[in-house]
Amino acid sequence: MKFRTIGLAVFSSLFALSLAGCAAHSGETAPAGSEQAVVQTEEDQGPAAGQAAVDEQADAATAEQEAANPAELQIVDSGWFAADNGMVDFAVEVQNPNHTVEAVDPVIEVVGKDDSGNVLFDETIETPGVLPDSTYYYSYVAGSTADASANSTEVVKPATVEFSISTPEGSWQATDQKLGDVYTVQDNGATDTQFGAKEFTGTVTASESLDGATQSRVDVVLLDQDGKIEGGYFKIVDTQPGQAADYDIYAVGAPEYASYAVYASPWAEDDAE
Repeated sequence: MKFRTIGLAVFSSLFALSLAGCAAHSGETAPAGSEQAVVQTEEDQGPAAGQAAVDEQADAATAEQEAANPAELQIVDSGWFAADNGMVDFAVEVQNPNHTVEAVDPVIEVVGKDDSGNVLFDETIETPGVLPDSTYYYSYVAGSTADASANSTEVVKPATVEFSISTPEGSWQATDQKLGDVYTVQDNGATDTQFGAKEFTGTVTASESLDGATQSRVDVVLLDQDGKIEGGYFKIVDTQPGQAADYDIYAVGAPEYASYAVYASPWAEDDAE
């Protein structure tokens, strides 16, 4: 019984000494201010700071490369339909794959051909700038220069229409702006008018002004059952950041379509000239 008490006392003393030693050791390696904590923090921040530097260098390299040799704009989808007068309403989906440069004043070329491959019209249309990492939708009318026979009053509608887009040399500029989620469209639907056209109405709101634009273009793009473009119509509306603006777009001679989508993009005053 006595031995047991002494044993317990000795064990308690040894345990206390062990704790004291641990505390002393801890005090030597982690004094006030906690050097270990500082080291760990530096270890945590070091890779992040290093990665940020690497990313910054990569961004700078990308900007330099794109400024010297930008990737061309791409038309990833298009569609058209011919009116009774032979002119075509069309829409194209345009992407800028660059990350740092805007295509300023790109040009869309539209070529209409008959069944035999003869060119009926070949027109170029200047479009607004296309910001980097952005997708734009443009609707226009082409075919006013179609070559009709002087001996015939019959309208020749194109059998095929081809689209291409190019950016004039020297018409790229660096920018950190992107189309992103700047525009919000509230679609109020489409109704039939008394003169046979479709009327698309709604509102468009720009959260900020892109390219210094005080106007925006609203494009109604008609889609088939597979979601492919059939054609489109557009209108220019005045917009102020944060304020909803009404739009009403009349579609004359619109074909049957499965669905439609409404898009908005900046329209600077220079674009309207």
